[in-house]
Parts: sequence; structure tokens; C-alpha cells
Amino acid sequence: MQDAEARYARAVRMSATAFLLATTFLLWPDTLPAQYVPPTAREVDAFAERARSERYVGSEVRVPDRIFNQLVAGLPTDKPYCHPHDRKILEAHQIVVGSNLSGALTVQGQSTCFCSPTGNCEFWIYQLKSGKYRPILRRGSVQMFGFLKSRTHGYPDLVTWSHGSATESGGRLFRFDGNRYVASGSWDEEYEYLGDDGKIVTPDRPRIKSHFSSKDELPDEVKP
Repeated sequence: MQDAEARYARAVRMSATAFLLATTFLLWPDTLPAQYVPPTAREVDAFAERARSERYVGSEVRVPDRIFNQLVAGLPTDKPYCHPHDRKILEAHQIVVGSNLSGALTVQGQSTCFCSPTGNCEFWIYQLKSGKYRPILRRGSVQMFGFLKSRTHGYPDLVTWSHGSATESGGRLFRFDGNRYVASGSWDEEYEYLGDDGKIVTPDRPRIKSHFSSKDELPDEVKP
């Protein structure tokens, strides 16, 4: 009788252990998200300088008629200095991608139709796929942009700059995720600021304030 009770108790314990293991396995996530350390201030400072010196925009091309007509549709006809039928209000550049990838181009506003008085303009990237252009990035406040030598999923990494004030601008990194360009960190560039003594400081190089998180990675520098 005692042997039977012992065997029963042992079976119950084994069943409970198996149930606990099975439950843990079912509730455990399929993959754990990768953990990164945010780039250091020195790394971001070096990257900001490299981005400005390395940037390129590609060869200028004519804005495709379909894209031009879509973007100017609905523009106000009474806005000062905005002439919707003037093709100079938009500028396009070809993006160099891998030979096995779909072509792409940038489009940026060049007049008051698409730009603010501070010089920040609307900006798009279009991908040509199956004979049709589809937007894979849209930004509403870009003063300057440039592609880097580094690539993600075959498309060059992108940096945009926006005018903040007379003494400050902002940079933002975008990387292609296989479907579209996504924001991958940003920083501020201060060309003048108050020092600890309350006096105005005008540095030889802008002071960089990083806004990169632990989810963001800086692209590796591509050596010649």
C-alpha cells in the first residue's frame, strides 16, 4: 500500500513539473529583442562631422510627370510666389542602389509652395517598382539632405538637416528597413550657446546633443 502511495506521489510531482515546463515554454517569447548601448556623445559627434563631409545627393533628374502632378494637386493658386505649373518648384535626384534592387529618387520642394520662410522644405523618397513610384519616406521639414557610403538592405543611409534657429540645426538619420526609410536617431547642432559662466560661446565646431536611444545604431564608416 505504501509503495503504491509513493508511486502515486512521484507521478503527481512529475506531472506538475512537466506542466510548469510546458507553460514556461509557451509563455517565453519567440525571440528576445537585441539590447544595445546608445552611441556615446563622442561617437555621435564624430558621426555628425562625417555625415556632413561624406554626404552626396545623386544626379539631378527631371521630376516624373506622375509624381509632379500628384504633389502640386491642391496647391493654392493665390499663395505669393507659388506657381504650381512651374517645374522648378520641385527638384529630383537619382539614388544609386544595387543592380538587383528597384530604382529610387528623392524629391524636394524648392519654393514657397513647399518651403517655410526658414528654408525647411517638404521632402520625399520614391521607389520605382513594377513601373510605378511609391513613397518610402516623407519629411515635412528638410533644409538639406545627403546619402552616406554605408548601406542598409542595399539602400544608402540617409541624413537630413533642418533649420531650427540662427544658432541651431537638427540632424536625423534614416535607414532602409527593406520596405521604407525609418528614423534611426537624431541630434542637435549648436553653433552658439551660453557657457557655465553665462557668457555666449561660439565654438569652432558645433556642440552636438545626441538623441540616440538604445534601439539606434550608428552606421559603420565605409573605408575607400
